[in-house]
Amino acid sequence: MCSNIAIGSYVRIRNQAAIGKVISINLHKVLIAFGKLHFYLPLQSLETVTFPSSIRKNRPLSNGTIPTSSMRADPILDLHGFNKAQALYTLEKCLNDALLLGHCRLKIIHGQGKGILRSAVRDYLNDHPLVKGITLQSPVHCMAGMTIVEI
Repeated sequence: MCSNIAIGSYVRIRNQAAIGKVISINLHKVLIAFGKLHFYLPLQSLETVTFPSSIRKNRPLSNGTIPTSSMRADPILDLHGFNKAQALYTLEKCLNDALLLGHCRLKIIHGQGKGILRSAVRDYLNDHPLVKGITLQSPVHCMAGMTIVEI
């Protein structure tokens, strides 16, 4: 629980799988290291965990994160029914969450339609600092209504 959180302890965000290490505590904010990434999070959103020896033996991924069960499948963001503003707001949040959890790819379903949402999403991703690449066409996926982002 929150009262057990100390510098050097391992924690996770409630209802999430990624485990991070506490770097510092300042009032109600805690600096957590998830691999090479560092985040300030509210104290009440965290819970302490024992760092399983099975995870400790795993080698870190190339991005410095430790493999967890949440990384088995790429996250999928379905934007059907969203307007442009809602879609871009949700996309930003989902990109941050995916990166925080150690994912290197995000699948975005925007649908085919008139292409308004598809264009907005792809334009937004082209200038985004977290995005390393965008897959627009693939023989494996139905790409007219989906964009795959490498983060």
